[in-house]
Amino acid sequence: MKNKWTYPERVDHMRFTKKNQQNVLNEIDSPPQKKKSRKRFYGGLTAAVIVILLLGGTAFIPNIESVVAKIPYISQFIKEEEQRMDQMESILDVINLVVEENGMKIGDLQVQVEEKEAKVHLIGLSGKNKSVTDQINSQLEKAGFTSYDVKVVPYEEEEEIQTERSKEEIEQDMQNSKALKTSLTERLKAQGYELMFPVSVRINNKEGIYMNVIVPESEKRLKQLKKIMKEEAKAYGDEYKLDVRQVQKIAREQEKRWQETGAIGHIGRALMEAKDLHVTGYAYSFHPYPLQLKIKTSLESDNPKASQIAKKIHSEIDLFIQSNEETQTIRDDRYNVIVLSKDKEEIKVE
Repeated sequence: MKNKWTYPERVDHMRFTKKNQQNVLNEIDSPPQKKKSRKRFYGGLTAAVIVILLLGGTAFIPNIESVVAKIPYISQFIKEEEQRMDQMESILDVINLVVEENGMKIGDLQVQVEEKEAKVHLIGLSGKNKSVTDQINSQLEKAGFTSYDVKVVPYEEEEEIQTERSKEEIEQDMQNSKALKTSLTERLKAQGYELMFPVSVRINNKEGIYMNVIVPESEKRLKQLKKIMKEEAKAYGDEYKLDVRQVQKIAREQEKRWQETGAIGHIGRALMEAKDLHVTGYAYSFHPYPLQLKIKTSLESDNPKASQIAKKIHSEIDLFIQSNEETQTIRDDRYNVIVLSKDKEEIKVE
């Protein structure tokens, strides 16, 4: 279960090197942080590709056709964002093909869309930087991606992080966590428990055995639930922590509907790119019902235009939800939007 308030992060730089691989193994030693990202895999890549969509510093401005057609701003933003992602995938395909033809692998790749720059870190590069660079530039040109500044450099491995525990010990804890999660989930379902969220289990040398089960607020068999959790944990040790929570079923159902549409992420990213709205961030909570969406701005409370801008933010959100084809399942949902000033005071809408 997420915390009551969730603050989505905008990630501009992502790396997945040996250091990050070790971090994954270390994850069992600390509470996990859920992240959501768009993924695409390439056979010749040994690490995740880095894609930097440099939108920061440039305001998103709907094109004239969308203005004339009165297409909602957020919907237009989503459309253009998807077009940018399709463009990025095409660029990655071109670069990866050239690299594979040269018998090398990509260790790291950074692409800056707005600046038209690409930096390719290659495993196995030895003295033919210019040749590979020219080939990439040529293929990008043929694919319609002109004037890109491409740099090719050798890939340098990062040192692995040294931990107190061995890789084998950490992997064993991960396997035990997965096994306990499976057995506990199956038993609870067999006993007729309705799980509002997937069962969460962590086994490590810091927490011992941590188990989290979330059921509806109407569930009365909590003592029996905890007994089952203890019995399932015995096979893995005597030190355990039981985390049993209850939530409103109506709130969880709303949360799932909104997650399927991706509406909150779309709303947040679009509003943050519109300079005239002065949005700096957003937070949301589904529990308790109904959804509450907080929009943070850089506006001072006494700004004479604050109320007008807040009204526009409300309007853009409502228009998107009521008109976008992907939001049909949430149009009848209740939700509250709160626009906050720089000093975290609610900006009232007249």
